[in-house]
Amino acid sequence: MNETITMDTTARPQRAAGNWATRGIVAAGRGLALFGLTLYALGLWAVLLIAVALAPLGIGLPLVAGTLRANRRLAARVRRLSGDWCGIAIPASYLPEPAGDRRGFWARFGSLITDQGTWRDLLWTGTDILVGGLLTLIPASLVAWGLFGVVMPAVWHPIVAAHGNNWYAFIHVTSASTAWLAVALGVAVLALGLATAPWFLRRYGAFARAVLAPPTTA
Repeated sequence: MNETITMDTTARPQRAAGNWATRGIVAAGRGLALFGLTLYALGLWAVLLIAVALAPLGIGLPLVAGTLRANRRLAARVRRLSGDWCGIAIPASYLPEPAGDRRGFWARFGSLITDQGTWRDLLWTGTDILVGGLLTLIPASLVAWGLFGVVMPAVWHPIVAAHGNNWYAFIHVTSASTAWLAVALGVAVLALGLATAPWFLRRYGAFARAVLAPPTTA
């Protein structure tokens, strides 16, 4: 059966109210949530590799099918969040499930394996681990690093007293004066993370659409 079932999603971006800092905090938090999905994708790939290794013994085939379906559910969640959080709708296109007396395991497994949507989902989770993870984690990392600089006056002395080599970027923090220099740099890094978080979130949505969206001929 060559017919496909295509589902389109309308972008419904949930924009955070408030100033740029509030929007940045929300976007960075959403990025962290999406990074959690990236870690889940990494786990699915590990399970899939184990299942494929066990496939010649026969016991791995049900696990392969179950993992591919879990991967499909993950892709569906990414599509929904891309519309809700990034403002970028991502349509989905899959072959219909075998109906009637063709709903046996091999019919369902064959439909799953030959579906181009299945391979798009696998391509997405593979590239998301490499690219999507960076796009979602960079803003939160900048915010966390900036906050560390902001609290440097309260933490520098215990670190130095413990003979720690306390560097904040290019500032060697060994005194109160250098700790306050770290504060100034930390504020700048924090502002950079908050200001760029919405941009990184939109880039994540654009990247997801580029990989997950079916061809226009699907």
